[in-house]
Amino acid sequence: MWMQIFFIGTGRGLKELYAHYIYLIPESSFLKIVWSNLEIMLRVTVESAAVFCAAGLIMRSPVPLIAASFVVYTLFSFLLLGINYLSLRWTGADISVGFLVFIYIVGVVVIMLPGLVPAVIIGSMSGSAGVLIGMGILASWELIAGLGCFALSKGVLHRCDMPVVKQGNR
Repeated sequence: MWMQIFFIGTGRGLKELYAHYIYLIPESSFLKIVWSNLEIMLRVTVESAAVFCAAGLIMRSPVPLIAASFVVYTLFSFLLLGINYLSLRWTGADISVGFLVFIYIVGVVVIMLPGLVPAVIIGSMSGSAGVLIGMGILASWELIAGLGCFALSKGVLHRCDMPVVKQGNR
C-alpha cells in the first residue's frame, strides 16, 4: 500500500487537472472529478481483484478474507485520490514538489491513523474473526475519510489558474 501512495497519481485523472481541457467541459466539478478518475478506480479494482484472488488461492485463504483485502485496498486508492484533491485545493499546487510530497505522506499517515489504530488493536486481539472485523473497520474509515476529503476539496476545479504541467518542446 506504500507503493500505491506514489503510484495513484500515475493515471490520467490527476494529470487532467493540469491541462486546460477539463476546465472547458460544461459539467459540474463533481462529475468532472468522477469521470476523470474512473480509469484509475477501474484499474485499481481489476488490479486488486487479480492480486488478492491469486494470492488468496495460492495461500488457500478464506473467501471473506480475500474479499476484505480487496475492499481495503480499493478504498485506500479512493482515499488517496481524495487526499490528492484536498492537497491541491489547499496548496493550489503552487509549492515545491518535494515539500508537497512530504505534506502528502504526512497527510496520508495522519488521516489513516484514526481507522488504522482500532483496526490493528481489534484485529490482533480477536483471532481470525477479529482480522475481518479490523479490516471492516479500516475499510469503513477509508470510505468515510475519502468522502470527507472529497467534500473538503469541493471547488478544486474552480481554480483554473492552477499551474499546468510543462508539455515539453513543440
